[in-house]
Amino acid sequence: MKIKSNALPKEYDSPHYEVNRKFCEDFERYVASKNGKVKGSYNAWTYSISGKIEVEKPWTIKYKKATFSGTPVSLWRSAKSQSLFTSVTWTCEAIHTSDSRIFIRKKRTADRFSPRFKQFKHYKRYVIKSNTKETELLCQVFDILRSLFVSEEIYRLQIKNNRVIIELRCELHYFKILDKLLEL
Repeated sequence: MKIKSNALPKEYDSPHYEVNRKFCEDFERYVASKNGKVKGSYNAWTYSISGKIEVEKPWTIKYKKATFSGTPVSLWRSAKSQSLFTSVTWTCEAIHTSDSRIFIRKKRTADRFSPRFKQFKHYKRYVIKSNTKETELLCQVFDILRSLFVSEEIYRLQIKNNRVIIELRCELHYFKILDKLLEL
């Protein structure tokens, strides 16, 4: 496995370590099935892993998790007493976007007072800033990401300079959705 454990010996018996180890193994297996390369590390509290999949349009995929606590850490502490940050970033640098510039993110309270963003007509909990009409590519991307917009796991979607960046806040791989994006 190219993704390495950086755990202390006392972490090996933690159920959190096992969950993170399995998550990283599944990620490495998925990227290897696409003839990609991976790197990263994990322990009971965090992982930071990335992969590059060289298909017709190469994708870089990154998953990060960090567990924070304001008190001394116990390996058996309930996840409810800790703060969890998870981040997923899928990036493609080679999608022809015909000079489209789109930025979609979750709506914030301040957006009511800011004319820079408009209501995203497809999902009311999101706002959009765009210089283009919906193209076939954009419709395909929106369709592929539909379930993630509905579940509100999309954090940000940016399309600019032939680059697509999709950021999620979730703890799942979503390989089936990623497979569809790889086919664009």
